[in-house]
Amino acid sequence: MRPNEIESQLQNKFGFQAPEYHSPDHRWYELRLPNLPPILTKVSHKRKDISQKIEGKMARQLRVKVNIFRQMIDCTIEREDYYQKVRTEPYPPFGIRF
Repeated sequence: MRPNEIESQLQNKFGFQAPEYHSPDHRWYELRLPNLPPILTKVSHKRKDISQKIEGKMARQLRVKVNIFRQMIDCTIEREDYYQKVRTEPYPPFGIRF
């Protein structure tokens, strides 16, 4: 899975936007849903496929398990399904820092 594919899906399908207040070392994306803390992730500038370790980190940042993250990028889960997942079953829960 390449960073540009991830960025495209996050922005176009799931409604993430680039916040103005993060460092330029990576490209950051943020999603704001009513009554939830902001969901933030960052994507590398590199063009090579991301590792499984990075997939896991990004999934946690997006508050879902890796299999759901893969479904997001493979376009097999809908926007509202993702939103419902983070509202009802965030992984890790919003109170847990990672």
